[in-house]
Amino acid sequence: MLNPSNTLRHNKELARIFRQMADCYRYLGPEQRFRAIAYNNASNTLSNMDEPVDAYGHDVKKLDQLKAVGESIATKILEYLDTGTIKAFEELKQKVPFELLELMDIGGIGPATLHQLHDTLKVNSRKEIIDAIEQGKLHEVKGFGKKKIENLLKVLKINKDEKRRQSLHTAKKIGDELLAEVKNMPAVIRASLAGSIRRNKETIGDIDIVVTAERRNWKKIINQIIKLPQVNTVLASGETKASVILKAANMQADIRIVHDDEYGAAMLYFTGSREHNIMLRTVAKKRGWKINEYGVFDVKTNKRLAGETEEGIYRLFGLPFILPEKRLGKDELKNIIIT
Repeated sequence: MLNPSNTLRHNKELARIFRQMADCYRYLGPEQRFRAIAYNNASNTLSNMDEPVDAYGHDVKKLDQLKAVGESIATKILEYLDTGTIKAFEELKQKVPFELLELMDIGGIGPATLHQLHDTLKVNSRKEIIDAIEQGKLHEVKGFGKKKIENLLKVLKINKDEKRRQSLHTAKKIGDELLAEVKNMPAVIRASLAGSIRRNKETIGDIDIVVTAERRNWKKIINQIIKLPQVNTVLASGETKASVILKAANMQADIRIVHDDEYGAAMLYFTGSREHNIMLRTVAKKRGWKINEYGVFDVKTNKRLAGETEEGIYRLFGLPFILPEKRLGKDELKNIIIT
């Protein structure tokens, strides 16, 4: 008998893969426009299904009857259910600077501009583009004026002006007010402050909020957030995230939406610190896992091992729950790194 709590996970994973495939095709250019639309539509269909895709068994014809799922995509669904991967997706990732595609959500940076960045600066990852910015190389790229570079700096959270940092008390007050607005949105399941506020740092550069909701409501929630009266400027707006500058103290707020059963992984990832997360990724890699804002996964099978709660993730690593203010990237993971 199918266990919905487990098999609905396949719907979400497939929806994410197809959304990423759509982004890859968007990057590859206008001639791939219809493929991008097809995979994005299939992603939406899977996200909005109330029954597990596994219930269709291995019947391609039944899958083909789903809205926006043709025979080609149905075959890929079955391939994923059988193997945990989709060969076409793995090949597609090799054709594009996959780690950079998230930047297509940033205002003023579409597929063509991202292509230009990649071709001009030979950057393939978030770290490489950060290095390029810090070295002043973006000024060499046509169309990258001061304003666009400033927006990119803000979204990537680098080179923050220390003068704009606020005390924990002030930042938490601003964050709590924004959080209250988000929690009042009907489609929101949970919402919490993360980032340096949650770690109780003395001064705060920006506000991080993690939101959970059903996939069908993500875009609606993002649109509501960017129209809140507290928002002064929208830096980036996509289906899963938004970065805005608030009127209060000119602070930046970054909001990320995930599925409710990904809440623990998202809170851990977006709480940080960056050094703590790097240490966890190092340990995960040694064990044949990968960890991100969606959970901890076995690299070979892509099976999710943890992610619903932070406690569950730390337990998987053989650790007790680590308080946010203790996540410094120093000695808190020393024991499991040695073993």
